[in-house]
Amino acid sequence: MKKYDCPSCGAEMVFHSSLSVYAVCPYCRSTVVRHDVDLEAIGTMATLPDDMSPLQIGTDGFYRGIRFSLVGRMKIGWKDGCWNEWFMVGDDGRKGWLAEAQGFYAVSFEIDAALDEAVEQRIRKRVAAFRAGDGKKTPPIARADLGSYLTLDKQKLKVVDIKDAVCLGSEGELPIAAPRGRRTVSIDLLGPSGEFGCVEVLNDDIRAYLGRYVDWDALHCQNLRPLEGW
Repeated sequence: MKKYDCPSCGAEMVFHSSLSVYAVCPYCRSTVVRHDVDLEAIGTMATLPDDMSPLQIGTDGFYRGIRFSLVGRMKIGWKDGCWNEWFMVGDDGRKGWLAEAQGFYAVSFEIDAALDEAVEQRIRKRVAAFRAGDGKKTPPIARADLGSYLTLDKQKLKVVDIKDAVCLGSEGELPIAAPRGRRTVSIDLLGPSGEFGCVEVLNDDIRAYLGRYVDWDALHCQNLRPLEGW
């Protein structure tokens, strides 16, 4: 845990994880980037609208026996709705993401190794076909790819969705810059036994993630946000 003064308002900012590089000041909403010894303000983040998520920054839980804490969130929108991406840091030092969408939860971790060249080319072809559309409907070539397969880190997963995604806002600590308006193409993947995968393409940069869907009860979450009816 490291403490800094916000370069915009002077309020104390605490980085709970050494893996976090970006953060949003909870007082003035300034987005800051952490350097070796200080912070630099790089913009202002709009306040995120309320939703019905029971999760919040500071929620703790367990994934496969390892305790984790939620230290940041990105709210992502697409043409049919939105979902939350919670940045989670495990007691074992791993950083991951807990995706929350319409009552479904998936934990994933970024693949550190470089993607196979053939797989990368297939991803770029899919994204190029998608971007060739009018932005309102999935182009025929990309639509035909739904149901096909991609292999990530030796796991063969089915392509179940491809969509434009935009960051609606962020809060807390994050390992990546997530300004409002950050646009990506997102490819969702599914395995036969609950395996989950996601490929995110930002301009020409590709990030791939692997994990699995999880039941709410299996997460054993604590320090939840109070919600009427829970």
